[in-house]
Amino acid sequence: MTKKVVAATFLAKPDAKQALHDWIVKTAHASRQEIGVEKYLINFIDKQLGHYLLVGIYSSEKAFDDHVNSEHVENFLKAVPDLVTENFTYVATPLENESDPKSRVETS
Repeated sequence: MTKKVVAATFLAKPDAKQALHDWIVKTAHASRQEIGVEKYLINFIDKQLGHYLLVGIYSSEKAFDDHVNSEHVENFLKAVPDLVTENFTYVATPLENESDPKSRVETS
């Protein structure tokens, strides 16, 4: 089974830093309860600017699809456009660099 690794960045509008933070924390909490979500990490690129990096590791393509179609993610994605100046998402399946054994993602 191939894992799915997703990274997303969000840069808050100056007046929406707290609202974006609250949405990210709320969504992360719900996401971490999902079957198939192996890791869901919140990282600050720049806390003062409200710039976030979210990283999710999913056990399969289906687990990722279930996550994206969950009510909490759909609500988050509806709210985010009003809160951010930019957002980028990167997807890798699996996240692995063949020349670096430390980058390997174990699959079932």
